[in-house]
Amino acid sequence: MPRRRNKLLNIMRFGAAIFLAAIFAVGRRIPRPDQKLDVSPATISGLTELRGRTKYVEVFGTIYNGMRPEAARLQAEEQLNRLLDRLLDQLPSNPSKKFAMKQFAETLDQFDAIDTEDREQLLRYLKEIMDLLGIADSGGLLARWMYGPLGDVFLLLDRNVRREDARITPPG
Repeated sequence: MPRRRNKLLNIMRFGAAIFLAAIFAVGRRIPRPDQKLDVSPATISGLTELRGRTKYVEVFGTIYNGMRPEAARLQAEEQLNRLLDRLLDQLPSNPSKKFAMKQFAETLDQFDAIDTEDREQLLRYLKEIMDLLGIADSGGLLARWMYGPLGDVFLLLDRNVRREDARITPPG
């Protein structure tokens, strides 16, 4: 009897996984309205300031100790700087989230870090750019790049946890 129950439970789990995958696949195909970005002098200044910083170096107070070897760090820095150059050059004439995410995708495709901490550092830089541009979320682009096809599941779970946290009020 327990064997039959385990088999049934496994079939139900498989069915649930297929159902969730289908929902995420359909959800990605629903066109989302594009966000118009406000490209102000402050935005340009923030992007320019980030462009001038040395990247992928040790961040004191965190576990990130920089990208190694130095040749890989320089290549990754150049890739991010090319993204910033494209944004600085073309964003004033294409002030949209869709354009910015297309540029992000190009940079993500080029990034060739083996170390997870370096991948996370790239995401921190991209999140900083998103904050400068006023983009609240990447529409799952960053999660899918970091975690693969299950990135959407992690993104959904994270949103649900944050939504629940917001509902909890402190005692008092």
